[in-house]
Amino acid sequence: MGYHRDPDTFGSFTVFEGEMRRRCWASLRQMDVMISFQLGLPSSICLDNCDTKSPRNLLDSDFDEDTKVLPESRPENEPTRLLWFIVKDRLMANFGEVCQDALSFKEKSEAEIIQLNKEIRQTYTTVPEVLRSRPIAESIADAPFLIITRLYIDLIHLKCICILHRKYMARGNLFSTKSCVEAGTKMVSQFLDIYKEFAPGGQLYMKRWMLNNFTMNDFLLGVMVLCLVVHTRWKRGSQNSSIDAATESEVLGLLRQSHTVCVEKSTSCRDARRVSYAIRLTLNGARGPKTPTMQTAHASSSDIEPTVGESQAVDPLSLLQPCRVGSVQTDETAFGLLDPFNFIGSDADNMDWTLFDSQFFAQDAPFVDGFVPG
Repeated sequence: MGYHRDPDTFGSFTVFEGEMRRRCWASLRQMDVMISFQLGLPSSICLDNCDTKSPRNLLDSDFDEDTKVLPESRPENEPTRLLWFIVKDRLMANFGEVCQDALSFKEKSEAEIIQLNKEIRQTYTTVPEVLRSRPIAESIADAPFLIITRLYIDLIHLKCICILHRKYMARGNLFSTKSCVEAGTKMVSQFLDIYKEFAPGGQLYMKRWMLNNFTMNDFLLGVMVLCLVVHTRWKRGSQNSSIDAATESEVLGLLRQSHTVCVEKSTSCRDARRVSYAIRLTLNGARGPKTPTMQTAHASSSDIEPTVGESQAVDPLSLLQPCRVGSVQTDETAFGLLDPFNFIGSDADNMDWTLFDSQFFAQDAPFVDGFVPG
């Protein structure tokens, strides 16, 4: 079909057909990268073999089937319905690079990390002012579609930074830690600021369908980055940590608010339920020097209390049994004991791993859960 080749250099297409092919290819390329990332797989499209240009910032009324010469793009300070899509296409090139690095077995040097970080931030400077994020209190007169697309653009940029630096932060890289804290904090705070407007009576209620699976997963990514920040500080001790007490306090405040959102969405999104549980582990750990007792995601965030007990032998079959919360069964017991935040506290030496494997691989759980906005 040749969509990966630009119509100006490949095929014999009309002006109208060529521009529509560019729009179609941009959509396919973006979906390929985003879905591949969400599934933890490499992208299917090799950009080195593609030369299709980005679509122009034009209204549908600017050209039609009879157009002989394609008009020049409208200025990017004019918020057309297609502008955010064009800017997103620009940012997705960086997103594809960091996804490739995240899946690569080859580690980048610190100089390479800094260079890619610089490229990501440089690309963001090209985002027009009309699509720059701002507090919801300053967007009262703006159209809901514009407010949400601003969030989309910012989440892609911040997600690039988080994905690039996350694994290097976990290994103690100071530059990556600071970058992750900054990006994760901004990602979560922006989502929390706008989330309440999706409720009935909110400014964005009529566009609540735009709170989709990708947006929710971006929020969960930011939350897990903040959990990792707190866990790393707790593990290394405050004296050896690269973040100060004030930053930790801000992060913990965001995690408490995020826990409320995750619990609210836990009935329709399994990932949200699991992240809510990771938040509880993190908050409990931040309040005590030892591993806290696991609690369910359905409890309120105000009653998080750490308890300390003796290490006990773990029955491997119990990891696979669902726990019951009221009249609802969940799989949070299995998740909690196998979670990297808490697994170190288990008595792994006493497990019958042969029995565990036979039970674990007998499970037939779905790989991906869809998210249905409330």
